[in-house]
Amino acid sequence: MRKSEFGGFILRIVLGVIFIVHGLAKLQEGITAVADRFASYNLPFPEVFAYGVTGLEIIGGIFIVIGFSIRLFAFLFILLMAGAIATVKFAVGFLKGYEFDLALMAMATYLLFASNRFLALDNFIVEGKEKRNKVR
Repeated sequence: MRKSEFGGFILRIVLGVIFIVHGLAKLQEGITAVADRFASYNLPFPEVFAYGVTGLEIIGGIFIVIGFSIRLFAFLFILLMAGAIATVKFAVGFLKGYEFDLALMAMATYLLFASNRFLALDNFIVEGKEKRNKVR
């Protein structure tokens, strides 16, 4: 195992947990309240976005932690953070605005390009396919 794999693993776990906690916070707040907040940002279809963002944060966070479809969810998190910055956080400014979102986006970008195979469920899926292909 390379040191960068272990570093990527830590990054993957932290990123996933952050998104899970944010999604659970939205659930605890209530989807209606989240939709109302999204409506105050002038987002179209705020209810759809409330469910979509909450679901992506929880499910995507879990999948990132277990290492399933890492690149897909990293890409979706990049889009989510870009959307948050563009629609809400940029107007606030860097400090107390979009600096945290930018850091999450950078973490997700690392996983998009480097992925992370250390203790990842994707390994078992790929290895299983490779073994089946060798048998044929």
